[in-house]
Amino acid sequence: MIVTFEGAPAVGKSTIASALKDKHGCYVIPEVNKLFGKDNRESDLWYYQKQIERCHIASSSASDAMLSILDGDVFQPVWFGITFPDENWGCFDTIVNFYRKMIDEKQVSFPNKYVYFHVPEALRANRERGRSSLLGRSSEEIEKKIMRFQRFSALHKDYFSDLKAEFPELVCFHESNDISRSIESVLSCVDTHQYKDSDIFDFMIERCRVRTRTIENR
Repeated sequence: MIVTFEGAPAVGKSTIASALKDKHGCYVIPEVNKLFGKDNRESDLWYYQKQIERCHIASSSASDAMLSILDGDVFQPVWFGITFPDENWGCFDTIVNFYRKMIDEKQVSFPNKYVYFHVPEALRANRERGRSSLLGRSSEEIEKKIMRFQRFSALHKDYFSDLKAEFPELVCFHESNDISRSIESVLSCVDTHQYKDSDIFDFMIERCRVRTRTIENR
């Protein structure tokens, strides 16, 4: 079974994934930049291609591990731009065409389950201060990062809420205040959805287009 962890930065995704790996033998596939590095980009499509590689790794490991966990959505390039509408995250049509082709060729698929972790924003901000301090960031850098992701957190959660409303068995939400309870929640996940990848993708695209038009008309 393949599970994708999602949620805003500092909600505990990587911490929970590591605990599941250490205690239960789950296989964890880190996000692209951690897995492949940030400085090895060979083309404009490199980041998207590496997401497909992550999907292949998850598929190949799923039969041997209790769970194969993707730390971050392989479809992230498709919806990420709507969470940062004022920033350039690539040509939307180019991204859509790339993923459509990969779906048609059965090179990429949606997970059996998305687990969306969340905590109150004040707690998330405090967690971010703690981990950013350990990385040596200045107070100014930390607060700037927190402010940048405050809006992201809301838009991000809205997206997965809409995905769950359309495909109820695909997404579950969990407040990640306690690691043990979070682990129990993940281990209790079962593969119950019968949705087609093409239907999920079509919904994702239309949702992103509608959201973009709404922002442009403000």
